[in-house]
Amino acid sequence: MIVDMPENQIFSLDAVHLQVDPAEHPWLVAEGEAVDAHWQREQRERPWLYNGTVMLHRGLRFEHGVVSGVSHRVPYAALLHWLKTRPEADAWHLFGSAVILSADGAMLLIRMAAQTANAGKVCSPAGSLDQSDIFGDRLDIDGSIRREAREETGLDLTEAEAEGRLLCWRCGRMVSVFRRYRYAETASQLVARACEHVRTSPEQEVDEMVVVRSSADAGPTAPDYMRALLAFHFDARQIGTAWHGS
Repeated sequence: MIVDMPENQIFSLDAVHLQVDPAEHPWLVAEGEAVDAHWQREQRERPWLYNGTVMLHRGLRFEHGVVSGVSHRVPYAALLHWLKTRPEADAWHLFGSAVILSADGAMLLIRMAAQTANAGKVCSPAGSLDQSDIFGDRLDIDGSIRREAREETGLDLTEAEAEGRLLCWRCGRMVSVFRRYRYAETASQLVARACEHVRTSPEQEVDEMVVVRSSADAGPTAPDYMRALLAFHFDARQIGTAWHGS
């Protein structure tokens, strides 16, 4: 059951508590054959995709400023099938995004490379939670955000000032969690650093850095969650856009 979690709007929260269950996700148990069939089609169309292990969640709820739930290890194939079908079952995709802000008021986004699942999309550095984000029996959302930012841009978020509260957006059972990070460097300085990483990264996940200074700058390939975050951040008429530092 969805408890008091706003939909299609940005809201703030204090924390994300996801406890890892070593058992198989019930939705994957029920949909295993369909997942396998979908993956076979993906392999024919996009053979470069890697079927690694990611986390899929259940029982998400929002109470007293905290999103909580249970997380299961699943193959990436399961997540792709989930994204394609958006089932009504208790299966949730929650991921973290790093909102990188420069000293001169810009936001740094990335354009995903052709050989990725999100080819051409413009968004913040982000990615699915995976096994490297597990500490004890919990998932570390902030650790995942820092990891994805470093992997995709080479930037170390510990060098920036992190906003005290998280931001969140939900549509159905997809949940994007953001934290804003403000650097003392200008956009051009940050882009110069990030572009060198993008050029030399063996993964080649990112096509280019994209600097935005208004909610319209990201272009038509920005996903819905990113459009919502951009409007929230840049539109001064929105309530709650103010920076809440540490």
